[in-house]
Amino acid sequence: MIVFENVSKIYEPNVAALRHVTFVIEKGEFVFVVGPSGSGKSTIVRLLLKELEPTGGRIIVGGRDLGRLRRSRVPRLRRNIGCVFQDFKLLTNRTAAENVAYALKVQGENRNEIRKKVPEVLNMVGLSAKMDSYPDELSGGEQQRVSIARAFVNHPPLLVCDEPTGNLDPDTSVGIMQLLYRINRAGTTVLMATHDREMVDKMRRRVLALEDGALARDERRGGYASE
Repeated sequence: MIVFENVSKIYEPNVAALRHVTFVIEKGEFVFVVGPSGSGKSTIVRLLLKELEPTGGRIIVGGRDLGRLRRSRVPRLRRNIGCVFQDFKLLTNRTAAENVAYALKVQGENRNEIRKKVPEVLNMVGLSAKMDSYPDELSGGEQQRVSIARAFVNHPPLLVCDEPTGNLDPDTSVGIMQLLYRINRAGTTVLMATHDREMVDKMRRRVLALEDGALARDERRGGYASE
């Protein structure tokens, strides 16, 4: 699903966000990317979305070589990658249902499909009763569930999460992680950048650990820190 081959990203002036990073993530995996602030976690996310270009190396997502991907094909790439962020990124003047529907509208989905898919995905994330609520009427955990519903409504093969529990209390974080785990069990590949040490240690999934932009550890059933 994801291939990084000797990928580097240098920001000016000569700040190395990533240095010669290589890894392969197979379809259906659940992978944590961990490391201190500034280690390169968010850079990996932005490279996957082609928001940034690598300084060196090669990135392949779903069989597409991003270095050879024409700019006109980038929207299609992003339609196949669901994104969940720490700050939710919801439209404040739209209800939960309208936020999810908007993601479908910009992809050209027809009205009948939107009317069918939006209730289904909000039910899946446990928000059937909050479809008509605005973001400021929802708790942080509920807002993140709307964000996940929006990211998953088209059932993308890849879900990329950048600190999705960063603004949530521990109990709420557990619920979000259980939801992401269910999505993964249904076949979606999940890549999650996180500082949540307790969650990583509890779930024991594959861990890619970054230090100063380099891949320090790739462990199949790893914890946040090396044993």
